[in-house]
Amino acid sequence: MNKNTATPIDTAPLPVPRLADGTPDWARLRREFPATELTTYLDIARKALLPRCAAQAAADWFADIDSRATGRRAFSMNEVEITRAVVGETFGAAPQTLALVKNTSEAINIVAQGFDWREGDNVVISEAEHENNTFPWRPLTRRGVEVRVVPGGADGRVTTDALRAAIDARTRILSVAWVSYGLGERADVDALAQICRDKGVLFVIDGIQAIGVLDRRIDALGADVVASGGHKAQMSVTGAGLMHVAPEALERFRPSFAAKYSFATLDRTETEPAFAPDAHRFEYGNPNFIGLAVQRRSAQFIAGIGLNAIEARIHHLTDLLMELADRQGLKVRTPRPWGERAGIVSFDLDGVSSDGMEAALEAEDIRVASKDGHLRAAAHFYNNEDDVHRFMDRLQHHLRGAKA
Repeated sequence: MNKNTATPIDTAPLPVPRLADGTPDWARLRREFPATELTTYLDIARKALLPRCAAQAAADWFADIDSRATGRRAFSMNEVEITRAVVGETFGAAPQTLALVKNTSEAINIVAQGFDWREGDNVVISEAEHENNTFPWRPLTRRGVEVRVVPGGADGRVTTDALRAAIDARTRILSVAWVSYGLGERADVDALAQICRDKGVLFVIDGIQAIGVLDRRIDALGADVVASGGHKAQMSVTGAGLMHVAPEALERFRPSFAAKYSFATLDRTETEPAFAPDAHRFEYGNPNFIGLAVQRRSAQFIAGIGLNAIEARIHHLTDLLMELADRQGLKVRTPRPWGERAGIVSFDLDGVSSDGMEAALEAEDIRVASKDGHLRAAAHFYNNEDDVHRFMDRLQHHLRGAKA
């Protein structure tokens, strides 16, 4: 098969089962995730359940190595470029703006270490950030850079106004989560992007809790950089993520490391080779080939379903979580309006240990997470109403027992 005929097959969205009205057949799609037969999994905010097509992608990768081709396709850089194109098409970014990095923290470290800091500069983050958007900035204090951590209010929310107030003439970077990992609050990225444009501040978004959940192009967020591992709602694996760099931000920080594919040339005799003219410059050496094979297949699977349908499904399931919590008198910490949240719902257990509750539920094959002293449930499209009801019923049971 020649390249011209192979490429459309390699990049096309995967066909998915649909009902007569054209909507995805969620029940049949659920069967693509074998783990859902064994557990009630409401923990996509921690890591993904992988569909059968992802396992097949890994098997196909090994099969290429075991064949007479001996890995000709498995280790092909052309295949990497196809993955880049598929990921960009699915999540909304031109391929040349994407670096296929390992994870969120690698992307944020690239920015933190590659920026031209001056003593007295500052970077603004919030106390709601995950470790991967906290620790990469800490070493900058040794260079005289202040790391400003904006506190949340009594409800745990870090407001746009609070972030705006923390920015001054020496602020160089604002870095926030699109959706916070604990509370599940969705940042007003449009307002924050405008603030950063007005003040000349580089805007960095940690997108891992939103990409694959929300139907919005990552290149339409107004961010200079969007960083994300792939092992949550993108249904990739650890070590296969993405970093979107807006073209106008490409020269605002420099690669701290360099290797074969960082440059515009492969001529080793050049003493000062130019960096690659796009986001390739932030990739170093051989990539995670098998991880990228899974990343690509899962992105094709998501594209086949459609992010609009996925977002609507998650909206419905999380609405049900909140409705049942209200009936049971359980406090929901996550904001109610859909525009202010995504797939995460955080619960206040009123003095009952969230760690103990996570363990009690896991013993019954119900997977949720204890985060920052609260219980977090996070739905994805493969969940169903029975999952939600079972989780809430058993949670109520254990809460009654703990308070008896």
